[in-house]
Amino acid sequence: MGLQERARRGAGSRRGFTLIELLVVISIIAVLISLLLPAVQAARSAARRTQCVNNLKQIGLGLANYESAIGAFPPAYVGDPRAVGTAYGVSYPDGNLNTTPGFAWGTLILPYIEQATVYASFNTNLPCWAADNATGATVRLSVFLCPSATGGTEPFAVHKYDNGNSGSPNDAGEFTPRILLSRSHYVTNAGINQPWGRTTAYSYDFDVAEPIPGAPSPHEIDGPFYRNSRTRAASVTDGLSNTVFLGEKAPILCDATWVGVVPFASTPPRRGWPSDPNSGGNLVGAHCGPDVRDHPQVIIHAPNHPFGHTDEMYSEDGDGSNVLMGDGSVRWVKETIHPRTWVALSTRNGGEVVSGDY
Repeated sequence: MGLQERARRGAGSRRGFTLIELLVVISIIAVLISLLLPAVQAARSAARRTQCVNNLKQIGLGLANYESAIGAFPPAYVGDPRAVGTAYGVSYPDGNLNTTPGFAWGTLILPYIEQATVYASFNTNLPCWAADNATGATVRLSVFLCPSATGGTEPFAVHKYDNGNSGSPNDAGEFTPRILLSRSHYVTNAGINQPWGRTTAYSYDFDVAEPIPGAPSPHEIDGPFYRNSRTRAASVTDGLSNTVFLGEKAPILCDATWVGVVPFASTPPRRGWPSDPNSGGNLVGAHCGPDVRDHPQVIIHAPNHPFGHTDEMYSEDGDGSNVLMGDGSVRWVKETIHPRTWVALSTRNGGEVVSGDY
């Protein structure tokens, strides 16, 4: 038998897959993919959560190193409430007495989180919104960005209010010229009451309690962070391990930054939330309620409260949020936490006893 004849017989004896066999193989592959895909997605989600926790731990270490070097934790932001003027298109003070320079906690801890070069790019003698500070103010730093958060990682244009009411500001659109600030997916904790909701007369010094007619208690800023705060470790008498310092705030709720606060800034909600804008301090902070000025016995907004208050903490990781405690530990706080437990964790000196799983 010749070579060509053998080749013809060999070719004729080979047999391909039938249509049924191909469909069975494809079905098996599809089933395997459907089984593996949730596991892959869960692994990715876990990795994102781990990165978010690591970010908060790194920030916590920076806060602790700042406190060790300076003698107090950084304030939520800084400003001279008695300053009057106009700088780079922005007049000050606003109704909450926000002025220059406005630099926030994130800028202040840059040298303590291995970002000394970025810190050196700022001229802290100028306002945080000054054109000379635009380069530093728009640097994208991964330590301030949670991988699970959607809605933006790039710098955002700050909005303003023009209705003259810092306690209930409107959204009058972007500043002109535009002011761009780098995003932060983490904000500081102001405690029960919102400093950005105070009247002008009691905005000179947030350490002074504001009496509210008919309210069960004065309007005290009892969290660890607010404008010009100088909270020492020893002054957190509830215990650093029992006091929330920072928490997540995803940009699908509203914009937040680590850079600073601009006078007359407004923080309108995003994604159609039914809540109202808040003023400048909300760019860098959150509070838990119940604010004695607005809702003395009603609203306590734990992380991920469904109303979507622009001054609450909010995460896209699930049914709650990662929070940084004063001792540098990171905990998961559920949306369903008992409201009074959340209040106890949010105050630095309330004298509450917090124990057990929450």
